Amino acid sequence: MARTGVSYLDIVQAAKAIKAIGEEPTVDRVRAQLGTGSKSTIAPLLKRWRSESASDTDVSGLPKDLVDALKGLHQRIQGAANKQIEEVQQEFQAQEKETTSQLEELRNTTSQQAARIRELEQKLSVTEAEKRKFKQSLEEKRAALEKSDYQKQEAIERIAEQKAAIEEMKQENRDIREHFEHFQQRTANDRQHERDQFRAGSEQLKAQITVLNEQLALSERRFSEQELLYKQGQALIVELNREKQQLSEQVGVASTEAANLRQQAKVQGGELKDKQAEITSLRERVSQLQSESSAARKEVHLQQSALEKLELELAATQNRLEQVMDENRILIQEKAMIQGQFTQLESSLKS
Repeated sequence: MARTGVSYLDIVQAAKAIKAIGEEPTVDRVRAQLGTGSKSTIAPLLKRWRSESASDTDVSGLPKDLVDALKGLHQRIQGAANKQIEEVQQEFQAQEKETTSQLEELRNTTSQQAARIRELEQKLSVTEAEKRKFKQSLEEKRAALEKSDYQKQEAIERIAEQKAAIEEMKQENRDIREHFEHFQQRTANDRQHERDQFRAGSEQLKAQITVLNEQLALSERRFSEQELLYKQGQALIVELNREKQQLSEQVGVASTEAANLRQQAKVQGGELKDKQAEITSLRERVSQLQSESSAARKEVHLQQSALEKLELELAATQNRLEQVMDENRILIQEKAMIQGQFTQLESSLKS
């Protein structure tokens, strides 16, 4: 559609002005004369003016075959030029469409690869967090195991102390029994001598026997308590050994999981490198397509230059046609003069 301010009348006036100074109107010259308008707007209007100007040209003095041949040549040149322009434009549009499609596909692929990389990075971050969590859990379990070993050692020491205390109480019990037996033996030996004092010291002896029996009962209770503590210590040792075994199994499982996570992180790292290499290749492909697009634009520019050259040749052909027409008019004038002279000569001869 013609741009506002540039009409067919403007094109006609500009072309006539250029023609008046002895130059052939072209798209660039008309555009320079007007100071506005695009080539796509000026070209069809200028073509229309040339067509109308050619139809208004006086060709009465030329042979019809020459005029038809020149018109046919003009139409063939103009048709070939228009066809070549359309082919170049269609080829450029198809190539530009294909390039745009490829660029869009590459953008989509790049976007998908970037999303995949972000997903892998997120998975790697989650894996690292889980790895740190497992490592922390492993450290806690190791600390619990060390604490369990420490508690076990303390329990063993307490049991040893309790065993020593039990042995000490057993020794004390034996000493008491030996003392009691010795007392009984001495009592039996001295019974004859102390018969007179027996009644007086009988109550005292009974009291001593009661005290000794109470001490013996107390010693037996303390021995029972120590034996109970010993059994509890043994049960505690068994429980600690069981917890130690469970912690060892958990440590083994955590170590295996940590190794698996390291392997997964290594594999994902390799995949990330492959994706980065693929992205680099895609970027190089985009650069190559951009270079091909630039080459296509250069080809279109060359085709436009060729079209302008054809237009110049057409203008030169038109100039040549005008020269031939001028020469034909001169020849017609000379023919008329010669005929006039011949007529005068005939008249003079008759007279």
